[in-house]
Amino acid sequence: MQMLLTELVAEQTPFYLVDPVDMPKALATLVRVLPLPMELDRQALLNALLDREEVMSTAIGNGIAIPHVRQFGSQSLQHDVVVVAYLFEPVDWKAPDGQPVHTIFLVLAADETRHLQILAEIAQLASDESFVAFLKTMPAHAALVERMRALALNAATEPAVEN
Repeated sequence: MQMLLTELVAEQTPFYLVDPVDMPKALATLVRVLPLPMELDRQALLNALLDREEVMSTAIGNGIAIPHVRQFGSQSLQHDVVVVAYLFEPVDWKAPDGQPVHTIFLVLAADETRHLQILAEIAQLASDESFVAFLKTMPAHAALVERMRALALNAATEPAVEN
């Protein structure tokens, strides 16, 4: 199931945010270093992400946040982007479980269907306690992708449970 997310994470090396301070500064740092087309307005993207956080926190619990917007300003993306960022110091993100965030999955999707699929795949990973513990170790890119591929493969080969 998690093949879309895994392939998108495989395209971008994770970022390590050494001094995130708080949610707005963590997002500002991440937007500044994101590999985006030159013509995209980074300030409009940051504003859209911060506006989204004002509506409702994108922290989903277990120390994971999924900041995401589909469009910002009049711009939309031509391809999906998912970037993982590890925070050296976890920050308060107003998570429903009260836990500070240690890992960010920033999602910028070009299409509504894929946007929802990516969010669902991240939520599924965030509910896996061993994967969350793995994220806390700030794994290198290759190890992260390998673990995600293994989880996706296991999910694909498990028989469906009938009620």
